[in-house]
Amino acid sequence: MDRFKFAVVMGLAVGLGVLGCHEDETPADPQPVDCSGATSHSEKVVCAANAFMATLSDSEREALLHDWSDSAAKTVWSNLPGVTRNGLALGDLDEDSRAAALAVAEQVMSAEGYEELKAILAADDYLGTQGGGGGGGGGPPDGGGGPPGGGRPDGGGGPPPGGGFPGGGGGGGYSSDNYSIAFIGTPSVTGDWMLQLGGHHLAINVTYRNGVASPTPNFIGVEPQTWTSGGITYSPLTDERIAVFGIFDSFTEAQKASARITNNGQPVVYGDVTVGPDNGSGVYPTDYPTGADRVGVLVSSLPAEQQALVTAAISAWVKDYSPGISEALLAEYTSAAAYADTYVAWAGDQLDPNVNGSYVRIDGPRVWIEFACQTGVVFRDQIHFHTILRDKTMDYGQGL
Repeated sequence: MDRFKFAVVMGLAVGLGVLGCHEDETPADPQPVDCSGATSHSEKVVCAANAFMATLSDSEREALLHDWSDSAAKTVWSNLPGVTRNGLALGDLDEDSRAAALAVAEQVMSAEGYEELKAILAADDYLGTQGGGGGGGGGPPDGGGGPPGGGRPDGGGGPPPGGGFPGGGGGGGYSSDNYSIAFIGTPSVTGDWMLQLGGHHLAINVTYRNGVASPTPNFIGVEPQTWTSGGITYSPLTDERIAVFGIFDSFTEAQKASARITNNGQPVVYGDVTVGPDNGSGVYPTDYPTGADRVGVLVSSLPAEQQALVTAAISAWVKDYSPGISEALLAEYTSAAAYADTYVAWAGDQLDPNVNGSYVRIDGPRVWIEFACQTGVVFRDQIHFHTILRDKTMDYGQGL
């Protein structure tokens, strides 16, 4: 155990009075962590993180924690279900620990965002009952041009060259059990640390630096779009789909033509989000279009009612997070100054979320949102969705 992890584990053990336990034992009667005094967003999240760690054995805490200086660990996330991830797989936790792990996410998310998170987990459980084997993502549509100025038309969804990621959860098949949780750094109100929670169709990467949170990159996907299980009907990403396609539904034909992404006069068709998984690279992406490659309709040129639709679309992603995270970001992303440098654009053969290759994006000075529609992997007669929320200047809290 390195000195970083030893200090965290020993400090937690002292606080819980469990120094007499064997290394791999969970305390027989762990003292509950009292979060009643936590008032700020950061305090509540840190307290929930400590409460989760209190349910773990020493070896589990060691697997959960990673050194803050490990930039590669910070960027370990993928949209492939079988990729090995940092930390602890939810399926390896007992009932109390799993509930405590999700309670951390519940503090980070808004009520709506947390319900969406649970629905994404339920989607993988549902896929697992439908013969899903946990293969790769849907392929790109036939035909179409490549992205102007480069980019990752395949979404960059595979593992890094030379094999999978080290440690943590992973394995074949679709299941919420294969989603994992990790902490990069020590949960602290004043220090630097990061929460990772993710799996096949979810990547939550929330970085806290001196109590200020950065919730990107945030990947969300879903297959199928809607389903019923246990008497409950689920339809995550419906609000995001309606909001972002609603922008273009309001456009005139001339506006749609101006917003369409083309390459040498030919329509571009993307197979996935273009600034996708970082796959443990340890560096920031360089795939964003710049200069003349930033295309679409400038939001500041739109009338107020259409600008409001753009704000609603950005809100659909950002407001998945607690107001302690989302309020400042939303004000920044939707300011008049930001809209003077924010473009909305679309690609594909049709502007229809039920057509393979349909794609829309919002490209601001900071905010970057993509919504890509692909043929389903398990349900081949349906379309499933991949989306990404990124912040060009504050991904990973600018902590790589």
